[in-house]
This record gives sequence, structure tokens and C-alpha cells, in this order.
Amino acid sequence: MSLRSRLLKLAYQIHRHELGGRPLARWGGIALVLVGALGALGVLPGGWAVTATAGLLLSGLVAFSLWARRRGYVEFLAQEASSGRMNPEGSALTPQDKIAIRATGHFEVEGRRGFFVELQAFFRTFATREHAVIAYVPRSRFLKVARWPEHEVGLWYIFFLPSQVVDLAPGTLVFGRERRLALRVLYQGERGMETVYLSFDSEIDRRRVWEDLLWDATPRA
Repeated sequence: MSLRSRLLKLAYQIHRHELGGRPLARWGGIALVLVGALGALGVLPGGWAVTATAGLLLSGLVAFSLWARRRGYVEFLAQEASSGRMNPEGSALTPQDKIAIRATGHFEVEGRRGFFVELQAFFRTFATREHAVIAYVPRSRFLKVARWPEHEVGLWYIFFLPSQVVDLAPGTLVFGRERRLALRVLYQGERGMETVYLSFDSEIDRRRVWEDLLWDATPRA
């Protein structure tokens, strides 16, 4: 496990878990602003040195949050193209098939949109060939005091059609201590280009989903 993956997971945890209705990351920023103000007013020993230090730490916190958010809070290690070849005569999933996965990306439900990492989910393909990622956001706590927002708990969804898929890449997804076989799917959504990471318990499950996603793009007799 790399330090980078640990930092990415920490950034996700303090961004998503809340205390008093605000993310922990925001509370950190508020605390640094308060310390800086008290230093400038001479209330804290060190005066302007404290203010400058607090300002630097605040800048670092903002930069850290932006860095982690741009990376999607995960590391994706792509496989070499030669090791990622699939059998072009693979099989498509049936509408009854449900593959247990974890998923990372922008989910939607009832007009709401949220970015979540490594949710427990199912991958399905309907008779229309539309692909669906059906995930559940659970209740959770962080550092025993911060909680996941209650209004986000429940089922969330990603839907996309084969014609929307722009790129499909195999690899390994790293999130904190965990490394899992994965697929990175780039597709054209209503809001622009979207990336969803699907991670798997086994190579068999990854292969089934991979072949299903390739099914519509593979010429057949």
C-alpha cells in the first residue's frame, strides 16, 4: 500500500463524513482560519507567525483536497495492452445476470448526483443492452464522531448504453489498503465525459463484465 493511496482514502473520508452538518475537511479549514485570526489579534502566542503558519496549512489543505478530488480518490493502474486482450467470441450477460462488484464514479438518484468510491454494487445489462450499476450507500462513521449524511443513504445508479462507451481499460484499483482487479469505463454521459471504475472479487467476474461490455463493439458473422 502506497502513501499516496492512504492519503487519497483519508481525503475521501474527511470529505464525505460530516460533523454538525459540515464535512470534516471544512471543519479543518474553519479551525485554521480561527487560529490565524487569533494569531493576528495577538490572542495566541506567536502573533503573525501563527497566522502565517495557519495560512500555509490552510493552503495545503485546499490543495490536498483538490488533488484528491481530481484523482477520484483512487489509483488506477492500467494493464499493458498485450495482457489485456480478450476473447472476441466471449458471451454477453443475460438480463437475469447480476455480477457483484464495487463501483466508483458519479451516481444519480431522483435528480440528485453524487460521487462515491468503492460502493458495493451489482452490474447488470438489460434486454435493451443498457448497462446498469446499482449501488448502495451505507451508513458509516469515521473517527467515531463523524457520520455519513443520512440523506445519501440508499440506492444510487449509473446507466449507460453501449453506444456511449468511448474507452474500456483493464487494470488494478487501489483504495487505501485494498488492491482489486478492475475495469475503467469511459463513457459519454448527458453532462459530458464520465469515468466509472468497476472492481471485482475475481478474474472470472471481471471477464464476464468485460466481455459483456465488448459484446456490442465486436463484429460478428
